[in-house]
Amino acid sequence: MSDNLSIFFKEFDIKFPNLEIIDKDWYKNNIGVSSFCSSAKAKDAKGNYSEEYIRARFVWSLVNSGMYNKEYICVEFGFPKGNGGKSLNPDIVVFKNKDWFHDYAQAKASKNFAKIRKNVLVIFETKKNNKSVESAIENQLRSAMELNTSQDRIFGVYFDDQSDILIFKKIGNSEIRRFNETNELQQDGIIGWNLEKRDLLIELPSQQDFIENNESISDLAKLKLDSLDAIDEANFNDLMNSLKRANDSIRPESPLREMIVEFLTLKVFDEKRSKRDKTYLQFYIVSEEKRKDGLAEKSFRERINNLYKEAQKEYPKVLGREKRLFTYDSEFRPSKSNDEKFLVALVETFQQRAILKAKNESFNQIIFNNFGSEQQKADKGQFFTPIPVVKNMIKLLNPIKGEELCDPCCGICDFPAMAFRHANKEALKKEDFFQTGEHYYGFDIEGSNLKLAELNLVLNGDGGAILEQMNSLSQKLLQDGITVLKEGEFTTQNYNSETWNHLSDSNKDLKKFKMIATNPPFGKGRDLKTGANGKWDLPKETIELYETFKEKSDLDSKGNKNYPNSMDMGVLFLENAYKCLEDGGRMAIVLSNSIASIKEWQNIRKWFLSKMRIVGTFDLPSNTFGETGVATTVIIAYKPNRNEQYLLCADYEVFVKDIVNIGYEVKTVKRSVHFAPQYIINEETFEKTGKLNEDFSAMQREWKEFLQRQEEEIKNAFHLSQMD
Repeated sequence: MSDNLSIFFKEFDIKFPNLEIIDKDWYKNNIGVSSFCSSAKAKDAKGNYSEEYIRARFVWSLVNSGMYNKEYICVEFGFPKGNGGKSLNPDIVVFKNKDWFHDYAQAKASKNFAKIRKNVLVIFETKKNNKSVESAIENQLRSAMELNTSQDRIFGVYFDDQSDILIFKKIGNSEIRRFNETNELQQDGIIGWNLEKRDLLIELPSQQDFIENNESISDLAKLKLDSLDAIDEANFNDLMNSLKRANDSIRPESPLREMIVEFLTLKVFDEKRSKRDKTYLQFYIVSEEKRKDGLAEKSFRERINNLYKEAQKEYPKVLGREKRLFTYDSEFRPSKSNDEKFLVALVETFQQRAILKAKNESFNQIIFNNFGSEQQKADKGQFFTPIPVVKNMIKLLNPIKGEELCDPCCGICDFPAMAFRHANKEALKKEDFFQTGEHYYGFDIEGSNLKLAELNLVLNGDGGAILEQMNSLSQKLLQDGITVLKEGEFTTQNYNSETWNHLSDSNKDLKKFKMIATNPPFGKGRDLKTGANGKWDLPKETIELYETFKEKSDLDSKGNKNYPNSMDMGVLFLENAYKCLEDGGRMAIVLSNSIASIKEWQNIRKWFLSKMRIVGTFDLPSNTFGETGVATTVIIAYKPNRNEQYLLCADYEVFVKDIVNIGYEVKTVKRSVHFAPQYIINEETFEKTGKLNEDFSAMQREWKEFLQRQEEEIKNAFHLSQMD
């Protein structure tokens, strides 16, 4: 990197005070570089330096400072777009080898530019001022970098008349990223590039620096986390497709999804350790370690076995000996040969990508959607809440450090994971990945989900959350935070139906939480049978603990109460959330729009309004959950303390919002399910901008304004003073 490039700018101004015209001959005669540029004036009509002058000064300084070799540089090189299309003409191209002109001549003759496109190292884009930075990077620099067909990194640099610059990188078909990824924001597109935070001129790498940066990812045994590029939307889909092809050809013996989770937990541990201790990564395989039959040599097995030993110390819930699917014996023989073949394929797929740097927070949902069985997803109603919706609900709840949050239908634990990130955002900004997750709880009836949930928590925290496999309607966690009631123990014989306190032993009272955030199963197709034809999906004595079961129906003409033959599980989970909240607690729950609106459930709404202060509701569009087409409403509510019951009696304002744009679309491409970002379209150019087409950000601002005019108890409950 240079510490004197600005000095050469000044020398150029002194050396060429009367420069009027700059053309390709000027470049050849004064710098010795090739150029295809047209003749241009050095100053504009107002006497200011022109774009051509700024570019010429930059090229002269690159060469005369010794940072770049002149024979590798071309000014305004033309890359044809497609067959006969208009060419792209980057301001400055630095090639990988000095024979580029010979390759160019051959490409022109054959009309095949594949080789020359692989030969690009750096592209520079110039502007005379900073008035069109976004457009220059989006439409010129980015487009030029995308023409590269090499699997090596390609680099891009934007500069203008300011004293600092912007440096980018790109590998394969990935999106371009800032060269220093710590400058980026946690968003996609232009906004995520954080263009207002520029790189210093002295941070511009030299030609050799860029070459060595490319070489840094070629020696797999000497990779560190800082060497790796992040997983982004484009290459994540490629990674998923690679795993699917590996599964199709290898057919591993262990459950696929659980095995992927186990192996990726190893990689996450390896990355976190490398970040913390500045050590080389161990999650790799070199070509010499892969045998012709797809199995691995002993050196790889020893390295992976050691990685398991170290990782299970930090993540015993995922990698504890009794939970592991894959092992080596004392002679380093794999427990299942095909599982090792799949491990080798997965390591090859992920070894040059960083999971910790990924912006894609839907990582675990994509694994579930791509590798969970279709029957499992459909039969069990497992349509997990998309991350933008989860993050929005968590931001409205605004958890702070030390508050306990529970999701009684946690699936893969996105609500606890995003709550952890929200409460620890300042520590995570400093890349402190080792905050404790002990205040977060997740319960799910499906044990297979919990392993993926553990990976989610490992990715987002320390994996220390409390997870339990249980049916949250018929089983409860006791106040000791350890004991789970067995099926048949949560009944009217043991518990009070109004308070859910134990009738005779306070040690068996249920644990309460400061927050509940959940998206429970709901809808007609998943009703619980509650006496229909004598069938009860849960014990009658358990169902009778639910007041909503008794409140749903009106009295008949004779004044008798007839209990329903079935119950929407969403209603039962609504009551479960209320009764598992502490006094002064708050909740966010996704329910069917019908529960929140139609006459069938009016008694349930009356019951709920008598117990909870509804603070806000917002409706989600039917495409929120992909192909399900479910219309949903999110309810945000507060459970008043005993001395705050007046909050339920007086007329009060409720925050109401109708979400139209969610910022993504669930798509299936090449058999891989992913969440495709949806960007706002520029109405003049009809091109995508870098801003997501979503209503959540505006809603969060409106929510904060709404809370400012609410009662003090509501403001304090949602920590308004600490809200972003």
